[in-house]
Amino acid sequence: MLVETKLSESVDSVSIRAVFEAVCPLTKTVDRYELILTYVPRGGRYIEFQSFRKYLDSFRGVEVLHEALAVKIAEDVCREVKPEYVKVELRSSFMDMDVAVVKTLKCVEPES
Repeated sequence: MLVETKLSESVDSVSIRAVFEAVCPLTKTVDRYELILTYVPRGGRYIEFQSFRKYLDSFRGVEVLHEALAVKIAEDVCREVKPEYVKVELRSSFMDMDVAVVKTLKCVEPES
């Protein structure tokens, strides 16, 4: 499982900040990303931090575009954690430019 979950008390939202690396398939250089992941938990399901760190570390050495990476992380969190909503923001720098890519998904309908 890419992202483990656990049962816990309900909160309104969770935000996780992390730094990780992948390789740009165009320039073949290492891209360093700051991830800001925000999600609204549902049914007591939360991301387990140690597993999520391993998941992010799995991108080291992998060639992937910035935009595709944001989409993949958002889709993986939706599939594994099943939150109501997830927002992935990836920030990086390229040629003295700060770049931010955002992917937002509504994962499931809110519980009644």
